[in-house]
Amino acid sequence: MLSAAAAVFAVLAVGSFARAAIIEEIVAKVNNRIITKTEYELRKQYLNDQQKGASEDDAQAQRDALLANLITEALLLERAETIFDMDRIRGSLIDDFKKQQNITTDEELETALKDQNMSRKELEEHLMRLAVPNEIINYDVRRKISVSDAEEQAYYDAHRSKWETPATVTLREIVVPYTSDTHDEAQSRAQGITAQARDGGDFIELVKQYSEGGTREVEGILGPVSLKDLNTSLAQASQGLKPGQISEPVDSGRAFHILKLEARTETVTKTLPEVKDELYNAVREEKFRPRFDLYLKKLWKENYIEVAPKYESLLVVSPLKNPKPAA
Repeated sequence: MLSAAAAVFAVLAVGSFARAAIIEEIVAKVNNRIITKTEYELRKQYLNDQQKGASEDDAQAQRDALLANLITEALLLERAETIFDMDRIRGSLIDDFKKQQNITTDEELETALKDQNMSRKELEEHLMRLAVPNEIINYDVRRKISVSDAEEQAYYDAHRSKWETPATVTLREIVVPYTSDTHDEAQSRAQGITAQARDGGDFIELVKQYSEGGTREVEGILGPVSLKDLNTSLAQASQGLKPGQISEPVDSGRAFHILKLEARTETVTKTLPEVKDELYNAVREEKFRPRFDLYLKKLWKENYIEVAPKYESLLVVSPLKNPKPAA
């Protein structure tokens, strides 16, 4: 309810302007409910406020769906009235709202609403619109979705990498860069440094003395890093090392790297029992989308919906109307 409370007061911030500035016109009729121009513009203004930072494509998609969402919301609220005890829900929503806003009495609530130029009934309606549609979707769609062990196993097998922690290595490196003209000289120097390191030279001191890579400032430390994120040549050389071993000079294309393996971790994949709750939710959500789409189509088909001719252009998309293909 915290998000609902925040959303309500965000809507309230523009509410008085919308009521004062827009003439009441009917945009759409949904059975016995109406969607007014005031309601549409208020929701549009709230949507615009929430879209700051969103991509233009996402923002446009949300604007295109606005009227359809308002119609769907009205349909879901009507459906809820046939199933739920709406008076009890209103009371519960108001109580939760008061707790979230640290309001202890009805008198304090009335004062807060008066400051926002809003009645208790309007608050109740806003809270109902925020909370009830999702509850009826849970009741009519989500609760009816079952997930079998076989479906969990299939999802786990198909998405195993999602629960995989890749193998990593922690290295120290001495970097000897070269150009096309200095390749052979750099290779010779790198081989000499490798010999010193293998003969017992202090690798960190050799880093400080010879390395010209960015890791020199951290005593040559590279990682821990996933092998797949390493330069291919470095990854291949690292796989053949044991902790403490030093590689031959490795040509990465622009420099020779002398590697010392400090530590290694192997690939670890969580088992199915360890991620069973995640699997259940993932499979359930995967099955939800198509069922929800069918549910909305049925809901729209079985109810009376009329959009005023003046506002038909606002119904860009709906469960019964696909968006126009891109030009």
